[in-house]
Amino acid sequence: MAWNPSFLRAFQLLLVIRLFSSLFSNISDCDETFNYWEPTHYLLYGSGLQTWEYSPAYAIRSYAYLLLHAFPVAAIATKQKYIAFYLIRILLAVISALSETYFYKSVLVKFGSDVACWTLLLLVGSCGMYIAAAAYLPSTFAMYCTMIALGAWFQRRRKIAVTAVIASALVGWPFSIAIGFPVFLEYLYKRPRSVIIWSATCFIFVAVPLIIIDSYFYGKLVFAPLNIVLYNIFSGRGPEIYGTEPWSFYFKNMLLNMNVVFLLALVSVVVITIRVMYRVIQNLDPFHMRSDRWFPAVVSLLIWILIFFTQAHKEERFLFPVYPLFCLAGAVSFQLFKDVLVELSLTVKVIFIIKTFIRPLYKWLPYMICLIHSGISISRGCALYSGFHASLDIYYTLRYPHMTSAIKGLTEVNVCVGKEWYRFPSSFYLPGQQWHLRFIQSEFRGQLPKPYLESTSIIPSDMNDRNTEEPSRYFDISKCHFLVDRDNFMPTLREPRYVLDNDTWSVVHRYPFLDVERSHSLLRSFYIPYISEICNTYTDYLLLANNNLIQL
Repeated sequence: MAWNPSFLRAFQLLLVIRLFSSLFSNISDCDETFNYWEPTHYLLYGSGLQTWEYSPAYAIRSYAYLLLHAFPVAAIATKQKYIAFYLIRILLAVISALSETYFYKSVLVKFGSDVACWTLLLLVGSCGMYIAAAAYLPSTFAMYCTMIALGAWFQRRRKIAVTAVIASALVGWPFSIAIGFPVFLEYLYKRPRSVIIWSATCFIFVAVPLIIIDSYFYGKLVFAPLNIVLYNIFSGRGPEIYGTEPWSFYFKNMLLNMNVVFLLALVSVVVITIRVMYRVIQNLDPFHMRSDRWFPAVVSLLIWILIFFTQAHKEERFLFPVYPLFCLAGAVSFQLFKDVLVELSLTVKVIFIIKTFIRPLYKWLPYMICLIHSGISISRGCALYSGFHASLDIYYTLRYPHMTSAIKGLTEVNVCVGKEWYRFPSSFYLPGQQWHLRFIQSEFRGQLPKPYLESTSIIPSDMNDRNTEEPSRYFDISKCHFLVDRDNFMPTLREPRYVLDNDTWSVVHRYPFLDVERSHSLLRSFYIPYISEICNTYTDYLLLANNNLIQL
């Protein structure tokens, strides 16, 4: 008998894991910091860093999305800004747990107790879900909507499904609408008139507030979801200027964050698709695929793989909306395997001893795989924390009492970063309004953000949409009170080893930070107690004080 907890019990289980994620997971993408945390900090506290995407000249990001997160904490946003940071993360964790629980109960209704049980266990034990659940990114919002949309589709709740797909595309990430293609196609086939009317109603209901809010902040008529589609597809520049990755990028990423579940999900997608295509050809009816019980579980994932795995520009966050679908497809693969073993055990040619072995195998093997999946995921999560969490820890030290004493009387405190600019966890980690992040030169030659002006409707100078270096961003290092740096054993002219300049800099705090280049690829990716510490190489993540400006 499969384990199928109630909605409340499942929610409690997921919530514990997601709250843990909100408190201890790293910020894995600098876009999360500079495109979402920093503008939110501006909305709450009147200061923050602005990227070119938020310039009224381009306006491809939505302030409405930010307000959804800023508004709930605005009333309790205190001088302890990092508290607001974690309150937003906790809010995201709660929403994720609710969405996952709804998804699990919908799978129970559609696919039965076994698949629902395995889906829940895979969601709980997934490192990919652990990373994505509390991330402040539109793709995470799209992940929530994906679970609600497909969950409603599985339960035949047409209006909820359509609403969730539209909300995902307009409020979250426009390209996530690909996941909703099967939902719209089935409903258009069955009830075209009512679906079109409801879709139009939802579009207007969601789009009009977005347009009003964004037009207010940008000072002109703006529909941000349309702008981001136009830029990425029709501008002639698009996301490729930020780098391209080989076909293997997503495969490596999925093996790290979803491990065995990724392989099992691919098996179920391939097997079910081939079976459906064969039936369609045999019956010469394109809608015969609807008769396959398992096809709804994998069709959205199949579409996502075909679209995004073939794009040159790849990023980990693009996978967030389909992490739950990989868990479902992995659970379906268990069921397919179980069906094969059941058929085999019923075959008269199979001897009794083999039958005796097969029955416990299909009963316990899925749970064993779920346990292995969770163990590998825990190892991965520990590796990310122990290897890279220093980039958050070092900024937390800025609020220590001796630091407060050292800056007493200063009206402006400059915290500078060079090559470690992309690991800045946001201005929420800076203790007060007199603290400012400054950029100094490094080997990075792209465009950096700049402080917001007094209004979001003013077009800032020295911004471009080509990721071209803007020298105006760089600050005079002699005016830096503090410098956050990672000790580098391969210094360059732009990235010297500041820690060796004892006349200018003194070490205030240091934390161990994984040296990726000089560590074993397996041991840096997965944490093994004792062995990882011995075999991996660590460098120092440093907070340095300017001896000429600060006395500690």
